Amino acid sequence: MDRFAGTATVALSLGLVLICCAAFGQVQGTANVPLAEPWQAEGVLGAGEIRLFEGGNQTFAAGVRGRVGEDMDAALTLFTMDTSGQEAVAGAVRDSEATLLGLNMRWLAHRGERYTVSVVPGVEIPLDDIKGTNTDIPATATSDDIIPVLSIPIEWQTEGGTRFVVVPRYVGFEDSPEVGDETIAGFGDIIAIGGGAIHSFGQYFVHGDLQIVLDGDNSIDEVTGAPTDEVAWSVGGTWHGESEESWRVDLFVTNVAGPTDATSIIATPDQSLGIGIRASGEF
Repeated sequence: MDRFAGTATVALSLGLVLICCAAFGQVQGTANVPLAEPWQAEGVLGAGEIRLFEGGNQTFAAGVRGRVGEDMDAALTLFTMDTSGQEAVAGAVRDSEATLLGLNMRWLAHRGERYTVSVVPGVEIPLDDIKGTNTDIPATATSDDIIPVLSIPIEWQTEGGTRFVVVPRYVGFEDSPEVGDETIAGFGDIIAIGGGAIHSFGQYFVHGDLQIVLDGDNSIDEVTGAPTDEVAWSVGGTWHGESEESWRVDLFVTNVAGPTDATSIIATPDQSLGIGIRASGEF
């Protein structure tokens, strides 16, 4: 089942689903929520990820992040999705595809003894039309709008090695994607609040996150196909080398479409699960 909603191109009548992305913001955080500290190592951080969902659907992401100044970093990400729904959502079988290039920057706004706050603005640029097709009709919804994103991670580190983070988030999805000469309802602007926790056991971490939409929609109703909101979450674990900046591997379970600032707010319609694996490290 194609269970993702992205640029909000979900039609009430067609049940079409699309997805979009931002830049690789979550590499050193949980699966879906970023930490506040910018990447300040001399080398470049590289990462690649795949998420496998029920029905044979998958998404891929690869990106780099590097230091661009004191207490500031920047990331460039390529995200791609190409799925064909084998089961219907709201009576519609879909074929969705997207390829996007994302750019974001993380600027450290405050660093205290225990608290760190950063501001992470970004944009995501479709390299081709984002498409969602109802193969039964057929009809295709398209979007090519650049999508702005903004996250504000607020991180607190305890003496026991646990990090907590709260992340207010904005994602500006398109209001009215096109279907031929007409338009359909989209997600529009999403405002959400997320939280996460990471606990260290030497070279291992356990982590989890949870995000709630305060305004807007981040999923579709599996019965009606109408835009709706769902809780987005993940739980998982990480192995890393001798330091946290070394190569690391994350394995997690989630109901979220992708790792980027925009895709990481998009939840599956019926809380169906996906398994994700991510590898990252400095080079």
